[in-house]
Amino acid sequence: MNNFSDGFDDRSYEDLLNEYAGEVIGSKSAKRNTEEPVKKSSAAKNTESKKPAVNRSASNTPSKAQKDTRAAASASQKATQGAEQTASKSTGNYSLDLNSIKSRSNDTPKNKYDSKLPASDTTEFRSIDFVERKRRAAASRNIRSTGAVGSRGTASSHSRSGIRKTAERTPVKTTDAASKQNASNKKQKNGKPNVKNIGVALLGFVRTHKKDCIVFVCCLLISIAVSAVMLSCINDVLAINRDDGKSVEVVLPNDADTNTAIKVLSEKGLIKNELFCRIFIKVMGYTDENYLPGVYYFNKSMGIEKMIVRFKTSSQRGATISITIPEGFTIDQIFERLEKNEVCTAASLYKTIDEIDFSSEYDFVKEIDNKEERYHMLEGYFFPATYEFEQGADPASVVRDFLNAFKARWTDEYSERAAELSMSTDDIVRIASIIEKEAYGSDQFNLVSSVLHNRLNRSGVYPTLDCDSTKDYVANTVSGRVKETSKLNAYIRAYNTYECAGLPVGAICNPGQAAIEAALYPDTTQYYFFSHDSNRKIYMASTIEEHNANARTIAQVNAQNN
Repeated sequence: MNNFSDGFDDRSYEDLLNEYAGEVIGSKSAKRNTEEPVKKSSAAKNTESKKPAVNRSASNTPSKAQKDTRAAASASQKATQGAEQTASKSTGNYSLDLNSIKSRSNDTPKNKYDSKLPASDTTEFRSIDFVERKRRAAASRNIRSTGAVGSRGTASSHSRSGIRKTAERTPVKTTDAASKQNASNKKQKNGKPNVKNIGVALLGFVRTHKKDCIVFVCCLLISIAVSAVMLSCINDVLAINRDDGKSVEVVLPNDADTNTAIKVLSEKGLIKNELFCRIFIKVMGYTDENYLPGVYYFNKSMGIEKMIVRFKTSSQRGATISITIPEGFTIDQIFERLEKNEVCTAASLYKTIDEIDFSSEYDFVKEIDNKEERYHMLEGYFFPATYEFEQGADPASVVRDFLNAFKARWTDEYSERAAELSMSTDDIVRIASIIEKEAYGSDQFNLVSSVLHNRLNRSGVYPTLDCDSTKDYVANTVSGRVKETSKLNAYIRAYNTYECAGLPVGAICNPGQAAIEAALYPDTTQYYFFSHDSNRKIYMASTIEEHNANARTIAQVNAQNN
């Protein structure tokens, strides 16, 4: 077999034809070419007519070159016929005119592959074009492997191969989107997750399982809400991370029970789950009794249980301090001393006595009349003594300490004696407060008490007590905190015994036990007047004339002392 030597591989010409015949089987264009008759173009005739005339005068004896040419042609014809038979067997009805191809290839000069083929025979043209393409592809492969050009016909293949190599070496400019995609692909190759792809996949999953996702989200939200509520309930007991360093004022009203106490704490923001706290306190066994009304100061770091305990017992929050309250001190003076010793603030004490009614705890407070008309309702009941107070104590517990001290001193005998005098406990306290302020020393208490009782017993003749101490109480004490003129005038009419009839509306100080006993057991005298000089000597008088004479004597003594 003859093989192509210009850059072809080891396959023979017949093999190439067979391969081409197999490719043409399913092509519609090949079928159309086989059905239509092949027409020779006029260009072919012109070509044949233009062939140079043979020198007939030459010798008829064939030369050696002619013999070699004829032998090659004969061998080529046989090879072509064998290929035609093979292609005919493999392609069925399809046949290829190998003779025309052979004749045309013999007429075409060697290596003139770029010359224009006649268009008259479509099948021939396509066969030669197929062979040409195969040859060029083989030449291109040889060029890439050897780096040399095999023949002139491989120049175009070489040029195209060079173009491809140049294109491979030329960097391709990519867009921003392509760069991002490449970077994303690199991350995926490096094992890092692609967030965008994950998000797209997740979104697709949600769309596919929409109902299941909705149910899952609802369950998750419910679980979070329930967990938050449970943590808040537990934190009402433990009070974790709630300490902001501030105290919260809580006023527990009278007759308070557990529900009332918890409601007050909830309103002040000390607890967040009122119902849970009620259940918890009930489970812990706390009853509705023994709640102590008053003003309390709680810190948010305290749990519900500690606050409930504080409502039921006195506070124990700091070191104790001993404070002595002298006889005759007013409430204003007592509160000032307590604040100075850091027991509690005066403001909290004022709020306690103004807003808390201790009537449910103390009968003597319950019996007080005209509570709204008094400057301080509990004035006279803060019993003077020495106390051990807790620093930082609840103001309500401090007030109770004073009231408990008075209750302990007021005996049943005192109550019986007051009843004999047709007086109440509050009447005796008001008289005792005047005695405490008017007398100088306990030896004068009973004399002053006798004058007050005598005038009260003869109110028709002596409607007013005319005591300077009551006038001074309004001027020196009440006016210090009451700035409203109308209200101050009302206190003057209620406390000044030069204007009001009988006893003042309330006590003017807190008397001691000696003054209380003097009010209960006055001396029996006929005096209706008394007065003092600068030496604190007392002058008694039964009539106005005696009283005026005593006044002249007192003036002379005072003049001598000055």
